[in-house]
Amino acid sequence: MKRKSRLLAIAGAMMFLASLSVSGNGDATPGAPVAARKKSLPTFSKDVAPIFYNKCVSCHREGEVAPMSLSTYKQARPWARAIREKVLDRSMPPWHADPAYGKFKNDRSLSKREIETITAWVDSGAKEGDPADLPPAPQFADGWQIGEPDLVLTVPFEYTVPAEGVLSYKYFMIPTDFEEDRWVQAAQIRPGNRAVVHT
Repeated sequence: MKRKSRLLAIAGAMMFLASLSVSGNGDATPGAPVAARKKSLPTFSKDVAPIFYNKCVSCHREGEVAPMSLSTYKQARPWARAIREKVLDRSMPPWHADPAYGKFKNDRSLSKREIETITAWVDSGAKEGDPADLPPAPQFADGWQIGEPDLVLTVPFEYTVPAEGVLSYKYFMIPTDFEEDRWVQAAQIRPGNRAVVHT
Protein backbone atom coordinates (compact mmCIF):
# COMPACT_ATOMS: atom_id res chain seq x y z
CA MET A 1 0.00 0.00 0.00
CA LYS A 2 2.84 2.41 0.80
CA ARG A 3 4.52 1.66 -2.50
CA LYS A 4 1.29 2.29 -4.44
CA SER A 5 0.63 5.67 -2.77
CA ARG A 6 4.25 6.71 -3.42
CA LEU A 7 3.80 5.92 -7.14
CA LEU A 8 0.58 7.95 -7.21
CA ALA A 9 2.39 10.89 -5.56
CA ILE A 10 5.21 10.72 -8.13
CA ALA A 11 2.69 10.52 -10.98
CA GLY A 12 0.84 13.52 -9.53
CA ALA A 13 4.08 15.51 -9.30
CA MET A 14 4.92 14.67 -12.92
CA MET A 15 1.47 15.83 -14.06
CA PHE A 16 1.96 19.08 -12.14
CA LEU A 17 5.37 19.66 -13.76
CA ALA A 18 3.93 18.91 -17.21
CA SER A 19 1.19 21.42 -16.56
CA LEU A 20 3.76 24.06 -15.59
CA SER A 21 5.82 23.46 -18.72
CA VAL A 22 2.77 23.97 -20.93
CA SER A 23 1.15 27.00 -19.30
CA GLY A 24 3.89 28.65 -17.23
CA ASN A 25 5.57 31.10 -19.62
CA GLY A 26 5.73 34.14 -17.35
CA ASP A 27 2.66 35.83 -18.89
CA ALA A 28 0.32 37.89 -16.76
CA THR A 29 -2.65 35.82 -17.96
CA PRO A 30 -1.83 32.16 -17.22
CA GLY A 31 -3.90 29.56 -19.00
CA ALA A 32 -4.58 31.65 -22.12
CA PRO A 33 -3.20 30.24 -25.39
CA VAL A 34 0.18 31.73 -26.29
CA ALA A 35 -1.01 32.74 -29.78
CA ALA A 36 -4.00 34.58 -28.32
CA ARG A 37 -1.78 36.51 -25.90
CA LYS A 38 0.59 37.55 -28.68
CA LYS A 39 -2.35 38.65 -30.79
CA SER A 40 -3.60 40.95 -28.03
CA LEU A 41 -0.43 43.08 -28.13
CA PRO A 42 -0.99 46.34 -30.02
CA THR A 43 0.59 46.71 -33.45
CA PHE A 44 1.24 49.74 -35.60
CA SER A 45 -1.02 48.62 -38.44
CA LYS A 46 -4.08 47.77 -36.39
CA ASP A 47 -3.91 49.94 -33.26
CA VAL A 48 -1.41 52.79 -33.53
CA ALA A 49 -1.77 53.98 -37.14
CA PRO A 50 -5.46 54.94 -36.62
CA ILE A 51 -4.41 57.17 -33.72
CA PHE A 52 -1.55 58.74 -35.68
CA TYR A 53 -3.79 59.28 -38.72
CA ASN A 54 -6.45 60.97 -36.59
CA LYS A 55 -4.31 63.06 -34.25
CA CYS A 56 -0.73 63.37 -35.54
CA VAL A 57 -0.12 63.23 -39.29
CA SER A 58 -1.72 66.59 -40.05
CA CYS A 59 1.67 67.92 -38.85
CA HIS A 60 3.81 64.76 -38.88
CA ARG A 61 3.96 64.18 -42.63
CA GLU A 62 6.17 65.16 -45.54
CA GLY A 63 6.38 68.92 -46.13
CA GLU A 64 4.84 69.91 -42.80
CA VAL A 65 6.30 71.57 -39.73
CA ALA A 66 6.93 68.47 -37.59
CA PRO A 67 10.52 67.17 -37.72
CA MET A 68 9.55 63.65 -38.85
CA SER A 69 6.72 61.87 -40.61
CA LEU A 70 4.59 59.26 -38.81
CA SER A 71 2.59 58.22 -41.87
CA THR A 72 4.15 54.76 -42.21
CA TYR A 73 5.57 52.11 -39.89
CA LYS A 74 9.03 52.52 -41.41
CA GLN A 75 8.95 56.26 -40.66
CA ALA A 76 7.49 55.94 -37.14
CA ARG A 77 9.44 52.95 -35.78
CA PRO A 78 12.80 54.71 -35.16
CA TRP A 79 10.96 57.33 -33.06
CA ALA A 80 9.00 54.88 -30.89
CA ARG A 81 10.71 55.70 -27.57
CA ALA A 82 10.54 59.45 -28.15
CA ILE A 83 6.86 59.15 -29.10
CA ARG A 84 6.17 57.26 -25.86
CA GLU A 85 7.86 59.98 -23.81
CA LYS A 86 5.99 62.82 -25.50
CA VAL A 87 2.52 61.26 -25.31
CA LEU A 88 3.01 60.36 -21.64
CA ASP A 89 3.88 63.94 -20.69
CA ARG A 90 1.06 65.14 -23.00
CA SER A 91 3.30 67.57 -24.87
CA MET A 92 2.27 65.76 -28.05
CA PRO A 93 -0.01 66.26 -29.78
CA PRO A 94 -0.01 69.92 -28.71
CA TRP A 95 -3.39 71.04 -27.42
CA HIS A 96 -3.60 73.97 -25.02
CA ALA A 97 -7.34 74.61 -24.76
CA ASP A 98 -8.58 74.27 -21.18
CA PRO A 99 -11.14 71.41 -21.02
CA ALA A 100 -12.92 73.30 -18.23
CA TYR A 101 -14.24 75.70 -20.89
CA GLY A 102 -15.90 73.18 -23.18
CA LYS A 103 -15.17 70.62 -25.88
CA PHE A 104 -13.80 71.38 -29.31
CA LYS A 105 -14.48 69.48 -32.54
CA ASN A 106 -10.84 69.75 -33.58
CA ASP A 107 -9.46 68.61 -30.20
CA ARG A 108 -6.34 66.64 -31.07
CA SER A 109 -5.34 65.71 -27.52
CA LEU A 110 -5.07 61.98 -26.81
CA SER A 111 -7.50 60.07 -24.62
CA LYS A 112 -6.20 57.94 -21.77
CA ARG A 113 -6.92 54.82 -23.82
CA GLU A 114 -4.99 56.16 -26.83
CA ILE A 115 -1.98 56.96 -24.63
CA GLU A 116 -2.14 53.46 -23.12
CA THR A 117 -2.29 51.91 -26.60
CA ILE A 118 0.78 53.81 -27.82
CA THR A 119 2.82 53.09 -24.68
CA ALA A 120 1.86 49.39 -24.76
CA TRP A 121 2.90 49.26 -28.43
CA VAL A 122 6.32 50.71 -27.63
CA ASP A 123 6.81 48.61 -24.48
CA SER A 124 6.00 45.39 -26.37
CA GLY A 125 8.60 46.03 -29.07
CA ALA A 126 6.80 48.44 -31.43
CA LYS A 127 5.73 45.71 -33.85
CA GLU A 128 4.35 46.46 -37.30
CA GLY A 129 1.64 43.82 -37.37
CA ASP A 130 -0.23 42.83 -40.52
CA PRO A 131 -0.08 45.63 -43.16
CA ALA A 132 -3.54 44.48 -44.27
CA ASP A 133 -4.88 45.92 -40.99
CA LEU A 134 -3.81 49.48 -41.93
CA PRO A 135 -6.73 51.89 -42.34
CA PRO A 136 -6.76 54.11 -45.44
CA ALA A 137 -4.24 56.93 -45.14
CA PRO A 138 -5.83 60.35 -44.62
CA GLN A 139 -5.96 62.70 -47.58
CA PHE A 140 -5.08 66.36 -47.12
CA ALA A 141 -6.07 69.17 -49.42
CA ASP A 142 -3.25 71.40 -50.62
CA GLY A 143 -5.56 74.39 -50.92
CA TRP A 144 -8.32 75.66 -48.67
CA GLN A 145 -9.46 73.01 -46.21
CA ILE A 146 -12.37 75.14 -44.98
CA GLY A 147 -13.81 75.80 -48.42
CA GLU A 148 -13.38 78.95 -50.50
CA PRO A 149 -13.14 81.85 -48.00
CA ASP A 150 -15.12 85.07 -48.21
CA LEU A 151 -12.02 87.08 -47.36
CA VAL A 152 -8.27 86.48 -47.68
CA LEU A 153 -5.89 88.63 -45.61
CA THR A 154 -2.23 88.55 -46.58
CA VAL A 155 0.83 89.49 -44.50
CA PRO A 156 2.31 92.33 -46.57
CA PHE A 157 5.92 91.18 -46.15
CA GLU A 158 8.01 88.01 -45.89
CA TYR A 159 9.48 86.97 -42.56
CA THR A 160 12.70 84.93 -42.52
CA VAL A 161 12.73 82.17 -39.91
CA PRO A 162 16.26 81.54 -38.52
CA ALA A 163 17.56 78.00 -38.94
CA GLU A 164 18.67 77.79 -35.30
CA GLY A 165 17.78 79.19 -31.90
CA VAL A 166 14.61 79.74 -29.91
CA LEU A 167 12.12 82.26 -31.24
CA SER A 168 9.64 84.22 -29.19
CA TYR A 169 6.09 84.37 -30.49
CA LYS A 170 5.66 86.68 -33.45
CA TYR A 171 2.51 88.73 -33.95
CA PHE A 172 1.66 90.14 -37.36
CA MET A 173 -1.04 92.81 -37.47
CA ILE A 174 -3.08 92.84 -40.68
CA PRO A 175 -5.75 95.49 -41.22
CA THR A 176 -9.17 94.11 -42.19
CA ASP A 177 -10.76 97.39 -43.24
CA PHE A 178 -14.08 96.15 -41.83
CA GLU A 179 -16.59 98.93 -41.33
CA GLU A 180 -18.61 96.89 -38.85
CA ASP A 181 -18.19 93.88 -36.55
CA ARG A 182 -18.19 90.48 -38.26
CA TRP A 183 -18.73 86.93 -37.00
CA VAL A 184 -16.02 84.46 -38.05
CA GLN A 185 -17.31 80.99 -38.85
CA ALA A 186 -13.98 79.43 -39.85
CA ALA A 187 -10.40 80.56 -40.36
CA GLN A 188 -7.35 78.93 -41.90
CA ILE A 189 -3.73 80.05 -41.94
CA ARG A 190 -1.79 79.15 -45.07
CA PRO A 191 1.95 79.81 -44.60
CA GLY A 192 4.14 80.24 -47.63
CA ASN A 193 6.53 77.60 -46.27
CA ARG A 194 4.61 75.02 -44.20
CA ALA A 195 7.80 73.28 -43.10
CA VAL A 196 8.82 76.22 -40.88
CA VAL A 197 5.48 77.48 -39.58
CA HIS A 198 3.33 75.71 -37.02
CA THR A 199 -0.32 76.70 -37.49
